[in-house]
Parts: sequence; structure tokens; C-alpha cells
Amino acid sequence: MRHWAATCTACLFVLSPSVVAAQFSPGARSVAMGGAGMVYSSGVDAIEWNPANLALESGWNVSGEFGMSGLMSGVSCDDIGAILGFGQCDSQPWGWNFDDVGCDATVTAGIPDNGVTVSTNSEGFLTAFGADKAGLPKPGLPLPTIGITVGSVGVRARSRVMTETTVSKELMGLMCEGFDPAMIQQYQVGNTGFRTTSFSEVTAGYGTTLGGRLGVGVGVRYVMGHSLTQGRFFEPVLDLTNETIEVTGIAVESTGGSGYGLDVGLALDLIAGLRVSVSGTNIIQKMNWDESLVAHEATYTGCSTGSPSCPNGDDFDQLDFEDFINRFEGEPIAGGSVSLPVYQTAQELFRAAYFPTVFRAGAGWRAGGTTVELVGASVSPRGRQKNEWDERISLGVEQWLWILALRAGGALGSDGLQAINGGIALALGPVHLDVSGGFMSGGFDFASGVVTPQNVEYAGAQLTVALQLKGGGR
Repeated sequence: MRHWAATCTACLFVLSPSVVAAQFSPGARSVAMGGAGMVYSSGVDAIEWNPANLALESGWNVSGEFGMSGLMSGVSCDDIGAILGFGQCDSQPWGWNFDDVGCDATVTAGIPDNGVTVSTNSEGFLTAFGADKAGLPKPGLPLPTIGITVGSVGVRARSRVMTETTVSKELMGLMCEGFDPAMIQQYQVGNTGFRTTSFSEVTAGYGTTLGGRLGVGVGVRYVMGHSLTQGRFFEPVLDLTNETIEVTGIAVESTGGSGYGLDVGLALDLIAGLRVSVSGTNIIQKMNWDESLVAHEATYTGCSTGSPSCPNGDDFDQLDFEDFINRFEGEPIAGGSVSLPVYQTAQELFRAAYFPTVFRAGAGWRAGGTTVELVGASVSPRGRQKNEWDERISLGVEQWLWILALRAGGALGSDGLQAINGGIALALGPVHLDVSGGFMSGGFDFASGVVTPQNVEYAGAQLTVALQLKGGGR
């Protein structure tokens, strides 16, 4: 049972898209600097951070990268480790020790009444790899982020999968501890459900200079939607006589869509290596999803050991994750024949199913091999396809030491979210290898450096690896 729950929760990190989607913009450099990579972004990174930098930085760049970020909220750091099968947290937010804690009543007792929420934002390549290992259907296109810039013109393509999944405390208990007939009237599905978005996008950027110091840029984006899915579980059907419980899940899917977005940016070089920069992503945008829908339905049964009412055994105790997913059988929705559960699930499918406008402003200083950036980001209230930690202010530093770059940064985000990030880059001629990552937490105390179950409301991690060819420019 513990293995099933751990596998299920771990897969949610790989297979879910969410209200967390445009989080940290792409680029290993910006990830390492805590999201403060906008001011001096160059090459392929400048296309989406600030297209004005395509003119100020120039040169050429060919880049490929993959990465993912995940956020879990609603439980303590120790509980997250136990649920995932990792063990208890270290006193530092970026480490786990691997004591065998297990997923049991001790863990579920620490979960708050509103349950657990898992949000992820991953590359299509990484998601496809994880799905293949788990024996699950591959969402979207299995392609890493790739791009090329020459002078002041560039193009970038990427595939993303975003997910948000919520599981009630009672259902977590059912998965961790198995079905208990004595609690048959206490099991509640509550707000258990999920939302996933799979899409690919191609962005073309152009920058030019006015007066030599002012850069102006524009980016145009085409979005191809692969899948938009809204799922929910309904309250259990109880059989007090036979001591069984049935939980039904419905998922409504739009199998395609398309859209566009327009980005703009400005960057001004001042004196002594100072630069100020502003940009807007999706200043103008539109996203349409296919209204020909597919409904998926599955029912799971829990029962007492040896109960004749469950000839195939307890689903919550015996079903592995692949079977759990495959139980959802899909059928096209025919007009005029929609069941009430499908209708209730579909109501939330298209609501604000587009990407919001993101505004960024920053200032930076660069001298020799040293760069310092301070960047703030704000998200418009419209459009739900965004990350929980898009609203943030970030401070990052970069130091080049011959062929090696050391990077570090931190961020303060919405809802008290905080991040500590770092990374390195190795440059061998035109070949650059960048590795970066970080830890996100809603309760990390910078003064004491200690994470406790009392102060952690969010916890998550981020990883990006990039291989680039770069030349010319600054």
C-alpha cells in the first residue's frame, strides 16, 4: 500500500499541469539566479525574457535544455518526504535523509483538513520520459526546449506539461492505510481532482537599438494545445451492509487547441555597467480549445478483507498506478446525452483556460565577470494557466572564473513562497554546459535556517540542464 501511494504521488509530479505554469521563465541561467535572469539575458533566453536584449547582446546562440519544477502545498516538509517514500527532512531545505518513515496514520494525521495539493511544470521531453518509464500514455510532444539566435533575430520552440492535483485528507488516508470499515462514514472525497494542460509553443523574437543604448524588442508566439483535461472525484457511495465504498472519478478532455501571444520589451544601458529593463509577456493573447470533448470515467472499490462484495479485491490496496490510470475509459461526448457528473466536471474545463499577461521590471550591474540582477514579476489576474510562484521578486548574482561560472539567487513569491537557487556553467570555447536547480518553500526561516512542520506550507524543487553553442556578442 505504501508503495502504491508513493508511486501515485510521485507520478503526479511528472504528469500534472496546473495553475502553476509559467513559473520561472526558461533558461538555466535564470533558474540558477532565482528568476533574476531578465536584465542581461542573451541569445535564446532573451527571446522570452526580454526580446530587446537580442539587439543589445547580439552574437549567435544555439541552445537545447530540459527541466521541471514542482510544488506541493498543504503538508509539512516531513510529511512530504514520508508520502513520497523519501524519509524525513534535514534541517536544511534542500536535503532529505532517507530514513524509512512509510506512509501511515502518523503521516496522514499531519495533513490539514483541506488535503494536499501538488503542482508541476515540466518539459514535454521529461514528462514523456517519465510516462514511458511508468507505462503511461505520453502527453504532448517528447521534445526538449530548443532555439537559435543570429544577431538580433531568434526563434525558440518548447513543449510543456502543467498540472495541479488536489487529494483530500480522507482519500490520502484511504491510500496510505487501506480501507477501514469502522471509518466507512468518515471517508470524504472533498475537493479531490486535477487539471492538466499539455502544449507546445514557438516564439520568434526581434530586437533593435535606438540611439545605441536603448533596446526595443518584440516577440510573437504560436501555441499548439495538445490536451486540456479537468478531472474530479465524486463523494463515495457507501454500502453499510456489505461494508464497501465506491469512489467514481470523471475526467473531461479537450484534445487540441491553438493560440497566439505578443511580447514586448525595453532595455536601457546607463553608465558604469548599469542597465534597467522592462518587458511584458502575452500583452495580446488568445487561446481556443477544441469543443469536441472526450469523457473518461472510472470507479474504484474499497472493502473489508475477504468480503464477498469485492471478488477482485480492494482497489485501494491492490491496484498499481498504471492500472489506476488505465481504469479511466474514454468516450466522445455526444450532444444531448451528457450525464450530470460529466456536465459538472466539464463546467470548469474552459474557464480562463489561457495564459495571463506577465509584467517584469529589473535593474542590473555588470563589470568584468561579475553580474548582479534584481527583478520583479507581476501577473495579471486574468488567465489561470500560470504558476503559483509567478508573483515574485528575485535577486541573483553571477561570477565568471575563467571557464567556470558560479550562480546563485533567491526569490520571495506570492503566498509567502521563498526560493534558494544555484548553478554552475562550464564554457569550453563555444560549448556551454549549464546545470541549475533550487528549492522552494513557504515557511523557510532565513534567520534560523530551520524547516519545521509548523512553518512549512509549501515545498518543492526545480531542475534545469542546458547545452548551448554561443559566439560573438557580449
